[in-house]
Amino acid sequence: MPAAQPPRGPSRQALLAEVQALRQRVAILEQEKHDLEVILELATDHADDLSEALQQERNDLKTMLEIAVDHGDVIGADLESQAEALARRSQFIRETFSRYVSEDVVTQLLDAPEGLELGGVKRKVTILMSDVRGFTALAECLEPREVMTFLNGYLEAMVDVILASQGTIIEILGDGLLVLFGAPLSRDDDATRAVACALSMQLRMDAINALQRQAGLPEVDMGIGIHTGEVVVGNIGSQQRTKYGVVGSAVNLTGRIESYTTGGQILISPTTYAETAAVLTVSYQLTVAPKGVAAPLTLYAVSGMRGAYALSLPTQTETLVSLPQALEVRYTVLEGKFAGSTRYDGRVVKLATRTAELHVDQPVAAFSNLKLHLLHPSGEMVPGELFAKVIETWPEDTSRVVVSFTSLSEAARTFLDTVREVHILASTLSTGRAP
Repeated sequence: MPAAQPPRGPSRQALLAEVQALRQRVAILEQEKHDLEVILELATDHADDLSEALQQERNDLKTMLEIAVDHGDVIGADLESQAEALARRSQFIRETFSRYVSEDVVTQLLDAPEGLELGGVKRKVTILMSDVRGFTALAECLEPREVMTFLNGYLEAMVDVILASQGTIIEILGDGLLVLFGAPLSRDDDATRAVACALSMQLRMDAINALQRQAGLPEVDMGIGIHTGEVVVGNIGSQQRTKYGVVGSAVNLTGRIESYTTGGQILISPTTYAETAAVLTVSYQLTVAPKGVAAPLTLYAVSGMRGAYALSLPTQTETLVSLPQALEVRYTVLEGKFAGSTRYDGRVVKLATRTAELHVDQPVAAFSNLKLHLLHPSGEMVPGELFAKVIETWPEDTSRVVVSFTSLSEAARTFLDTVREVHILASTLSTGRAP
């Protein structure tokens, strides 16, 4: 049998290939080692720079902390001072605005600056208008100082009442006031608060007239008209001058209603009455035909309010007493706020404290406002003037009217008081009892 052959190893060519592969691998490892050495060298070179930067930051923070600690009291005091100054400025702005509009409007403007943008919204409000009867014509006879003394005292009292009732004062036109209930904030009791405010305003007139007497000025009366309706309210004007205002026919109608009032009177419209009737005391009703209104309007004279407010105007009952001898007068009809140019003759035939019956040579319409001069029996004119509103007429006798005195000079009041006292004394002596 032939002898066994030994196993054959890798060929020379295969060994050479393996050696070549190992050499390539070694070359790659050498390159990677070189790259790592370069990276390590760069990291070592920049480590000192990074360490220095971090140390510098730590030093800076330490310095700032030391400064804050050293000056903390000063910084705190400065911040507190700035806060106090800001609070004072805010209070000044609020107090300044509050002299022109209600606190509700001020809050709306300060809390929501967009409220200063021009524009408005439609909403239902109750409008109150007040006016001092005969004041504009009376002011023509007073010194400027006397006019301002009265106005400042009167408005001080009225504004206090209105703001306490949460009304928004839209206009102060001399002795006249335009007030909203229901804007900028609407409440369920807007109409009720408006009527209660009107009652409180009338009740304050006694104190105002007491000051008038102390200052030697004539006593005056105020009329108030109230109406509930839809209006447009908002900021009116331009970018330079803006005011919170109201527009709409309801405003005009409120003015008409106020023009029918006599001194000490509150007249409300049917819409206001509908919302407040449950708590009101109404002394009487009257039907009028306001200009610009299609149908006659029933107005309600409010004398009190029941319930939570419990307000009541003094009861004024007067009896006109015939005079044994008529008092001669000269009168003019007020045209708007001012006395007309034509003077007519008339006679006072019946007299009470606040009212009188006149016989006039020139007929006058109901609710006309008159300016009168009284004459002594000798024909001499009594110093001073009196103002009155026609409250009753007779269609069958146009020369006969009843007027309610709205403002009397001290001389005119003294003269009429003397006439009444003499007449009462004469009647008592002749009949044994007062008229």
